[in-house]
Amino acid sequence: MKKAFSVLLSVIIVVLSVIGSTAVYANGTATDKLEDIQTVSGFVPGENSIVQRNCYGFASEVCKRLYGVPYAEGLYNNYQVKHNSGNYVTSGTFTSPKTTPDSQFVNDVIDFFITNAVAGDIVHYGALNSSVSKKHTVVVQYIDSQMMKIYHSNYSTAEYSSSMCHVDTIYWQSMRENPTRTIYSDDDTLYSLNAIFYSTMKVSGSGGIGISISHYKNYDRLYTAIIPDDDTPGEEPDVSADELEVTGLTVTGQACNKIDFEWDEVDEATKYFVAVNNQTKGTNFSKTVTDSDTNIAGLDPGNVYEIKVCAYSGNSKGDYSTPVLTASKPQKEAIKSAYSSGSKKIVTKWKKLSGSCTGYQLQLSTSKNFKSNVITKTITNKNKLSYTRKNLKKGKYYYIRVRGYTSYDGEKIYGNWSSLKSVKCR
Repeated sequence: MKKAFSVLLSVIIVVLSVIGSTAVYANGTATDKLEDIQTVSGFVPGENSIVQRNCYGFASEVCKRLYGVPYAEGLYNNYQVKHNSGNYVTSGTFTSPKTTPDSQFVNDVIDFFITNAVAGDIVHYGALNSSVSKKHTVVVQYIDSQMMKIYHSNYSTAEYSSSMCHVDTIYWQSMRENPTRTIYSDDDTLYSLNAIFYSTMKVSGSGGIGISISHYKNYDRLYTAIIPDDDTPGEEPDVSADELEVTGLTVTGQACNKIDFEWDEVDEATKYFVAVNNQTKGTNFSKTVTDSDTNIAGLDPGNVYEIKVCAYSGNSKGDYSTPVLTASKPQKEAIKSAYSSGSKKIVTKWKKLSGSCTGYQLQLSTSKNFKSNVITKTITNKNKLSYTRKNLKKGKYYYIRVRGYTSYDGEKIYGNWSSLKSVKCR
């Protein structure tokens, strides 16, 4: 009886484990999880990385959120991996003594990735000559028979400084055609990061290149791998730019740290690329979305932004929309002090905003709700933090408030009013 019960219990455990495994599989792909991670500060593409000047450290932080454990493996010979933690295994290693990526090299590399890599894998590449310290670490964001997307930091392109994290695409067909040259679109946005391996191969004394792919050993318990179909070569764009035209880009909301906007839906589009230029600071960032409305969050208050959107359909990319100039609201102002300094005069001083602004607007009124007897003063010098109003009514109480504003494209956006101060005029 005990033996029968033991057998039955074993069967139940096996069935439950299968059901549990299936339920976990249903959570989606590592690409889905990576896209969730990329909404968290420090991991947002186009913004400063949680770890700077260390691509390996950034990949390790990504793995903490992707798998629950950091990537703490040892590297040697610039590209090979010594698995110290026991949480990862090497799924493939590729080496080549070539210092220029000819067509045979490119096809071999593409075959290597299609055969060995899945989304969420960690890739190291570096010089074969271990005395040449030239290497890089990336996380595979997505891979199929046409492209590979990589999530990384500490790698500069025309759009990103090395302190930023970003997702870049390598279109296999583009890499075949231009293995030593990264391709940019007509508007100078990165299209295909073809020269990623050549950047190491061309270094004097590199001796060639080595590439290793590491795989989380419990991957199948967490994610469903998308296995590329390696029989399909990279395809040329099959939807024209005219069919992917983005129109109607409109700002629908502005806050201190966020701007909402929308555009007309494009029938042929499978996704949209949103490019944002912070004109106040001279920095750029971007995001990819699937709907025709979104927001840009984590913004600097009071900064001016140029936004433009382009549509994608598979391997096809449309032209950017007409750019829209907008701004985030300045931070709420705070009055430092307000007092009557002499006959019929009131001096108001306020704190310097933590963000940015173009200037300030100040109001005084004998009415607490500012319905009557309102005096408004616009101060166009953002560095001026005080204002003296003369010829006021002696013995009257004046209520005072101040707010910052940012000018853009002939418009002004105002921050929230400060808390009120009341002063009796002497």
